[in-house]
Amino acid sequence: MKNITYMTSLLTFYLKGEISTEKNFLSLKIPNTVLALIPLGAQKHNVPVNQLSAVSTSFSLAFKELIIGIIEALFGFASIESSFLVGLIILLVGVSTIITSFKTELRIDTTSGRSYLIPFVVFEKSKAANAEEMLNEIISNRLNDTNSRQVTETQTDAVVDAINNLNK
Repeated sequence: MKNITYMTSLLTFYLKGEISTEKNFLSLKIPNTVLALIPLGAQKHNVPVNQLSAVSTSFSLAFKELIIGIIEALFGFASIESSFLVGLIILLVGVSTIITSFKTELRIDTTSGRSYLIPFVVFEKSKAANAEEMLNEIISNRLNDTNSRQVTETQTDAVVDAINNLNK
């Protein structure tokens, strides 16, 4: 069983998502939050390995969120003089918004047409790449197992080798 745990947000660093594989299933656990701060359960999905069709990662910048984060950070920095605690909290929320505007997502497509989008914090981009590699390997192994031409050639080669060894 392979297991990858990851953070989905800086503000809720204590909430971890999980991607794990067993022999025949891919299990996904994606934490849910309210206002990106309050934990509220998790989405759990079990997908049969034979239903996986494609996996990809994407990295993008949400420009609108970046601008909002910059405004929040500037407002928080300006508010520090009047109320240190409130200004610091607004500044931290602004910095967090700036960082989370850089989005890394893992997309898992199934043969039924369903897609699962899994968000990663930009600092854990390598975990998204590891998960993509792991799932592509699973898809490749499944396709090799169901490739009748390849299986037939392997069996035929084994029979021919056995007959040749009997004749020696």
